[in-house]
Amino acid sequence: MSKLYATFMRLFRFGIVGVAATVTHAGVLWVLVESVSMRPSLATVIGFLIAFNVSYFGHYYFTFRSTEPHRRALPGFAATATAGAVLNWLIFVIATDFLQINYWIAFGVAVVTVPIFVFFVSRRVAFDRKDPSDP
Repeated sequence: MSKLYATFMRLFRFGIVGVAATVTHAGVLWVLVESVSMRPSLATVIGFLIAFNVSYFGHYYFTFRSTEPHRRALPGFAATATAGAVLNWLIFVIATDFLQINYWIAFGVAVVTVPIFVFFVSRRVAFDRKDPSDP
């Protein structure tokens, strides 16, 4: 299998897991904002934390098919996801608290920005430490 094809398939699997985590995140965000009137900038943090589990296990087993022990992969992914959560939170704070933009627009910006960051960083930091030549 060529490196280009392998990279494409990994990105495809990343997208599938990402959609599952995003739907989880969006559902929690929507319920908390619309049902309990929580501030979007707080609700998104809770949604992100719940979606973290979908993301970690999906990427570990499906996207990257990692052989790293969880004791090594989880801290690297948690650090990456935490950085992604901070980026996500900053997008929400700026968009909803300062610019007064609808929280779904902020979510759209975050959904495009954060996964790109997480893919490239988590690939190296969490799941593929043993093979630095992998694309």
